[in-house]
Amino acid sequence: MNIKEQKQKIKLIVCDVIYDELKNKLTEEWDIASFEKSLHEHSDKLREKLQNEINKSQNYDIIVLGYGLCGNGTLGLVSPKVPIVIPKVDDCITLLLGSTEERKKQLKIEPGTYFLTRGYIGETGDFILPGISEIKNKYDKDTLQWVVKEMLKNYRKIAFIDTGNYNSSEYKEKARQEAVKLGLKFEEIKGSNKILDKVVNKNWNGQFIIIRPGARITSDMFD
Repeated sequence: MNIKEQKQKIKLIVCDVIYDELKNKLTEEWDIASFEKSLHEHSDKLREKLQNEINKSQNYDIIVLGYGLCGNGTLGLVSPKVPIVIPKVDDCITLLLGSTEERKKQLKIEPGTYFLTRGYIGETGDFILPGISEIKNKYDKDTLQWVVKEMLKNYRKIAFIDTGNYNSSEYKEKARQEAVKLGLKFEEIKGSNKILDKVVNKNWNGQFIIIRPGARITSDMFD
């Protein structure tokens, strides 16, 4: 199925985290719908949001999803009239590291790794525990510390992924300070634009899945 043509009307539906990496590379031919990263915490809500946007985008030549399988949040998505392109990856971390192999390598080094980029950190102060600000006033200091400890009990390290797409020094420092505050190790690791550049350059072969109009995204497509 050849969908790479010169003058395409393209819709990119993307997570804020990935859009932060792509926004300075995209040309005017791309129309963008960017959604908040917090949707990843609720796969049903993510799926509903994405499906609604796909339904509104049936006047395009191609729809590109800046997501992976993402906790099954993209499973079942269908575009009635327009083909969908989606990276063949488990999640956004794989997109930022450039390959499934690199993601597995990093998690083998330390399974309890919390990955960050500028897009993950954003402008809020609670980027590690995004829901903690809502419960701070419900507990005394000791109880709140216990809650935080429980929420982070599976993590040992914060890793800042530097893809080179922006000046990251301010955000690396925020990540480092957060690691110190939470008693976690900190490491800066080099990211990769290998997959992200293929998205921008419309090189949608090999590492991408092309879903025909009317077909639903299924888990076996990512095998």
